Amino acid sequence: MMVRTISILSFILFFVQAVPAESREVKKKSPKQVTSQGNYFVKKEEKNFSLLMEARRFTRGEVIFLRLTPKDKKWINESYKVSWLGKDVILTKRESSMIAFLPISPDTPAGAMTLEIVSKIFFVKRGQKQYQIILEPTKFQVIKKNQQIKVDEKFVTKELPKEILDFIQECKNAKELAFAKSSPLQFQKNFKNPLESIFITSKFYVRRDYNNKQGRPHGGVDFRGKTGTPIYAIQDGTVVLAQKTYYEGNFTIIDHGNKIFTFYMHQDEIKVKAGDVVKQGQQIGTVGSTGMSTGPHLHLGAKINGVLVDPLSLIALQSISESN
Repeated sequence: MMVRTISILSFILFFVQAVPAESREVKKKSPKQVTSQGNYFVKKEEKNFSLLMEARRFTRGEVIFLRLTPKDKKWINESYKVSWLGKDVILTKRESSMIAFLPISPDTPAGAMTLEIVSKIFFVKRGQKQYQIILEPTKFQVIKKNQQIKVDEKFVTKELPKEILDFIQECKNAKELAFAKSSPLQFQKNFKNPLESIFITSKFYVRRDYNNKQGRPHGGVDFRGKTGTPIYAIQDGTVVLAQKTYYEGNFTIIDHGNKIFTFYMHQDEIKVKAGDVVKQGQQIGTVGSTGMSTGPHLHLGAKINGVLVDPLSLIALQSISESN
């Protein structure tokens, strides 16, 4: 496996000692494959701890894996606070380290992103330290109007019968309730692909037109598959929603803990129910074309701490297993 390791001191000043200060952007071509060949591994050695960040790319819509390792093992039980882009981060203790997953919203504006660590153990004098990271430029694909997608008009019109509108609202409420669930981290291994054969037909955050109407950015990744093809859980977790919905069709949401969710849309058949504890690689459904769909495929999505991210950036991470 080819990986890219960046030494902060010898290659690029990726982190800075204090804010405000200079940081420079890191440029790297987007990987063509689903697996994590060419990931960035950024390492920083402080006096009292070491820091590792891994990402497929440091750009919008991606996930960063963070690992903090105190130099003294007894410090693992001390109190620490980490914030990312102004939001508190959920830390999980793993052996002699603490790990977290940092989402970058696809709508994050250009400029510096701030990671703050608060600890009297790590920073005896100041008690905290900030690091700034500059986003790598990103341009999400826009499908031209002459390539728009034709779907059933009932999915793009606002003129619907009351019973349909009521059902849409019920689905919305069920999804909000599912994504509001909270549980400890439920996995220890790296993520895996949801299908045995991988062929991506639509990337994350592509903007498309439907029936001459502007659609929202694509909130996931589409995988080609024949009707009935098995769909597998990409990580251990607990099913928090498994039902028919209006737009998503047969829809499953899995809670992986620490506000990390993956979801599976347009299934032909759902093979799990809410409350089921599933293992990575367990079949949870089959590929279909239910809901707002133009043909058999799996739409895989991911959400971390309320932020939509490219699920391929989760699948690309390779350092999760090494933290056990």
